[in-house]
Amino acid sequence: MIKGKNFMGLEVADIPKDAEYKRCNFARRNCIDDSGVKKGARLFPGDDTPRIFTLCNMSNCEPPPGSTVVNCNCSISAKQVVVGSDTVEIDGESITVYDYANISYGRYKDGEYVYKNPVISPCEGPED
Repeated sequence: MIKGKNFMGLEVADIPKDAEYKRCNFARRNCIDDSGVKKGARLFPGDDTPRIFTLCNMSNCEPPPGSTVVNCNCSISAKQVVVGSDTVEIDGESITVYDYANISYGRYKDGEYVYKNPVISPCEGPED
């Protein structure tokens, strides 16, 4: 069992393999857009071995088929998405100002994606 590890910065193919994970962070910053369908990044690509995930952050992730997922965050969302813009003029110079939002599309539950009407939450833009 692997406990309490943060795998957020690792490529999904580089995450150490084990049978069980507890309180680990697998989250990906944004979901994948697969021909207009929002999905999570597949953990352990090419390996269909079911695993156990307990109390893990699996935002924007898809576990291997048949895995047991207990009390995990399995949201499918996008962070800091440009949802609008405005051009303003300051001292004779045109500047474009962008509006950003986090968008929640649904979640991964019991081996399938469950979608809802997207929930859009305004947010600050990325830092330069």
